[in-house]
This record gives sequence, C-alpha cells and structure tokens, in this order.
Amino acid sequence: MHSYATDAKDRELIPLWIAATAVAASLFLNSSLKALNWEVPWWVDAPSVMGFYGLFYQGFDKFLWYQKIGFISFSSIPNLQGTWVGIIHSSYGGGIDVPGIIIYVRQSWSQINIRLVTEKSSSYSIMAAVNTQESSEPSLKYEYMNEPSALAEETMQSHRGTANLRLSSDSTTLQGDYFSGRGRQNIGTMEFKLISREYLPRDEALRQAANSGQQP
Repeated sequence: MHSYATDAKDRELIPLWIAATAVAASLFLNSSLKALNWEVPWWVDAPSVMGFYGLFYQGFDKFLWYQKIGFISFSSIPNLQGTWVGIIHSSYGGGIDVPGIIIYVRQSWSQINIRLVTEKSSSYSIMAAVNTQESSEPSLKYEYMNEPSALAEETMQSHRGTANLRLSSDSTTLQGDYFSGRGRQNIGTMEFKLISREYLPRDEALRQAANSGQQP
C-alpha cells in the first residue's frame, strides 16, 4: 500500500490526540508501578511514551479510524475498503461497454491500494487522493499502472492512467471517468457498486453482485 492525500482535518489533529493519550498512559503506568512498589529496568520505563504512541497509532490506523459510535465517527475520511463491482464505458474501438469489472480497495487511515481487475488486464494505484463528504466533490482520485494479462491481445500494452471517481452520499457508489495515457489513449466512464467490505474472489464478487442486483 502507499500513502494518500486527503482534505480531512483529522490528519492534523489525530496525531496530537494520540500523543496526549500516550503521555497519559505512560504517566498512569509509571504511577501504577510506583504504587505497587515494582521496579522495572530503565529501558522498559524510558521508551514508554513512544511505545504507547506507536501502539495507539497502529491501532487507530488499522482499525479504529473507520469505526462509529452512534453518529460519532473517529475520522471523516470515507471508508472505501472492500470489493466493488461495476462497468466501464470505453472509447476503445469506437466505443464499447466492459461489464464485470472488479475494484479491490485496501485502506487504512494513512495508506491505500486500489487494484482494478478485468478478464484481460489488471491495474494498481501508484498515488491517490481521497476527498471527504465535506468537500465540494467527495471523490477518489488516483493514478494507476495497467498490466495486460498473458492472454490479452498483442495490441494491449502496459500504460499509465488516471481515474476520478465521485463518491455517493451513502458511500456505496463510485462513478466517474478515466483517461489512459501513452500506449492506449482511451477515455471513458466507470461506475462501481460496493458489494462487500471483504476481499472476494472475482467469481464470488460477480455472483453476489448479480444476486443482489447491485451491478451497474
């Protein structure tokens, strides 16, 4: 996974809250040890603040950031992780529709990876930005590298491209356009529906999308 940009203000505030919590936890540990008359090696006590910070940061980064307590969210960054199924309307060959496209999003509070899979190729993100619902255009924007499969046509080449997908208000639909760079020079639109927060095999993802009627 790689880091991603965002307009979320909690990227500035959360590290401060984690640091304050780490200091408080360290003080509590120190006072507890003194109250119990326990002596620990200096190398256990000395890095306790940084140790707590690292522990709390990893917990927030991996698990806590997308949790909610009632209407309260720990982060305003949209949770995009999971399996998305959709369709591409491409300018290739004068205009074609390519259904059964899968997007796998792996995401933490600080990192993300977007992998798009078709029958003939796959692509992976190399940089990305996630705009929140509070922005003028909640969206997922990313640059990708596409690699054709071994059975793809000889005309298909590795290439870079960009995608700009707008996020629906309920965070279950990604819809927008893409542009493929040198070697392809195609443009088109894409639409995806969230099928599962889990990372499903391609066949299972398509089956669930067909059964639920959520495939575009």
